[in-house]
Order: sequence, then C-alpha cells, then structure tokens
Amino acid sequence: MKLIYLSHWRFPSEKTLTPFVLQTCAHFARLGWEVELWVPRRHNNYKPEEDVFELYHISPRFVIRRLACIDTMSSLGTFGFLLMVLTFNISAYLKLRHERMVVIYAPDIRDVILPLLRGMPVFVEIHDFYISSLDFINRFVFKRVTGLIVTNSHKLRHIALHYLVSGERMLRQPNAVDVKAFDISATQAEARKRLGLPSTGKIALYTGHLFAWKGVHTLADAAAFLPAEVSVLFVGGTPEDRAALERYVHDRSLPRIAFVPHQPSDKIPLYQKAADVLVLPNTAKEEASRVETSPVKLFEYLASGKPIVASDIPSIRDIVSEREVFFAQPDDGESFARVIVEALSGDTDRSSAARSLAENSSWEKRAKNIDALMRRLLHV
Repeated sequence: MKLIYLSHWRFPSEKTLTPFVLQTCAHFARLGWEVELWVPRRHNNYKPEEDVFELYHISPRFVIRRLACIDTMSSLGTFGFLLMVLTFNISAYLKLRHERMVVIYAPDIRDVILPLLRGMPVFVEIHDFYISSLDFINRFVFKRVTGLIVTNSHKLRHIALHYLVSGERMLRQPNAVDVKAFDISATQAEARKRLGLPSTGKIALYTGHLFAWKGVHTLADAAAFLPAEVSVLFVGGTPEDRAALERYVHDRSLPRIAFVPHQPSDKIPLYQKAADVLVLPNTAKEEASRVETSPVKLFEYLASGKPIVASDIPSIRDIVSEREVFFAQPDDGESFARVIVEALSGDTDRSSAARSLAENSSWEKRAKNIDALMRRLLHV
C-alpha cells in the first residue's frame, strides 16, 4: 500500500525532526510501503548545499512533494503559524482526492485534522505536543484515527484515560537512533584535534537546541561548582538562543563554558567522542520536558559509549534507569556538578548497558514495531 507522511514542519531544517522524518520514511519504504512525504512549501533560510538524502545518508529514496500554504509566520507570529497549518491541511485534503488505497501517517495531530475527513486510515505519532488548547480538536482526532504511536508511557495512560482510546489502537514506541553513525574509529585525542578542542582537561558536553525547557541554564549553573579541570561545551542552538545563553553565562560570570554553533549531523558523533561525559539537563518545570518528551538526544548519547548524566524526571525514567545513566536533581546546578564529577570516575558497566539499550532502539526495530501495529489494525 501507499503511505503518505504529512508534516507541516519546515523541511529540511536544522531541527531534529528532519532526520527523524527521513529515517522513519526510509525504513517504512524498506518494509514494502510506497512512501511519499508531503510537506508545505515554506520560506526556509536553512538550505543545505547537499541533496537531503545524501546529507543525512538516507536510503532508499522516496518521493517528496511540497504543498501550497500561506506562510506568514515571520510577520504574523502565532496567527501566521495557525494560518500555515490550516492552509497545509486544506492543500493535503484537496490533493488526497486523487489518491486511492492510501494510509496517512503524521508526527502531529494538527497535520491530520482535515485529511481525516477523507475517510482513509490515519496513524499519528504523539510527541511533545499532543493536546491542543481547543479540546474539541483533540477529541475529534483521537476518536477518528486508526492508530496512535505514543512515545512514552505517561502520554499513553493520559490519552487512554482522558480520551478513552483503547489500548488496542495504541503502541508505546520511544524514539530511536542509528547506532552505526556513532561507531566511529577516531580516538578521543584524534577527535579533539580534528575539532580544535583542548587536548587536556575534561569536557562535559551538551548537544542540541538551547531552549529553556531543555535545562541548559542548569548545566551552565553547574560550571560554577565543577573542578577547574572540567569545562562545559554547548554544541548547537539557533543564533538567537545561543546569544541569550551566552548573555546568561556572562552576566553571572560562569567559568569554563564554550559554545559551538549548530553542526551537521555527521559531526555530532565526533563531538561526543571528544567529550568525557554527556549531559541531558531537562527541566522539571515544564510538562513538555517533565513527562512528554522522548529525547532523540538521549538515544544518541546512549549509542556513544560515554557516561551520561541526566535529569531525574519521569520522561527520562521512562527510557533509562541507573543501569545506564547517572541521575541528577533537575534544575539544580550544584547537583549536576556533583554527579558529573561522579560520572567522570569511570563506570564502564553503565556505558556498556547504555550501548546495549541503544542497539535495541534502532530505527529498523522502531519501524517494524509500528508496521506490525498498522498491518494488524488494517487487517493486511
């Protein structure tokens, strides 16, 4: 059957969603689906020089179609976003009239509001956002979708309780990682030399976006409590978010913190190889972080073979335990500093368990689990 993946998000972009969508679509194609990715034709300052399939080392290739939408987010803010999502829905709804024997798949309930009216089978992944402020939209979507792929246990229980979705229609399926991408031959010394990082001292590394709910301020605060031989390195973030965090660091005179701009995905394994400990400091102050997320970054950290220090919050506990990571108190810089020092003592058992968990969290296994749910509910 044909599978049409709908996503209103900017594509491609510097965000994690781009490789996530590409990996998901490619692995569905490997399982025999005829895959098309439908995305809106949006303004995009992020224009990778390489072909997007080559940039992210994705195969097999599949069709990417760009649908018309009204993209005025830069000038109209939230209203512009809502207008873009609405017009993308309209374009998808109209284009679907030409399709037969199609399954619709999306990473966001907002992508399928109008396509659901076509009466085709619809599967939706439930990530950080899953509850609209307009509750009738939630009820409309959850009542009509064929199946839901939910990235953690908290959201699965909440949807079952509040929206009365049967467990038969849902699959708990966390995110995944390409373990081979992190299996690089470079030593730590070689990685540091290639990246221009200091050859001595210890590095506590954070990679990814610098949003407040990611807890980046907590890691910055931890620098004040770390010993002199340990520095903190942030890799990623938009220029605006990076500048804001740099001001935070400057205003508080926080020591030994460095910043590196957003890097291509194939550079991240090298940065992780150069580090001594990887940090996931998600805040407990926001629901998106505390209970909703299933961080792709955590799976990448697990694949690295490095010690991991993470916030002790339900969304992280849903994936890992003390067998794989060191836990620190969320939103507590002093706690993170203390646990980072503990992690630097060298616990190979945790790193080995983390690597095993990563190997069991491959994109291939994720796609097979979702494929089994879809075929069961579609009776094919």
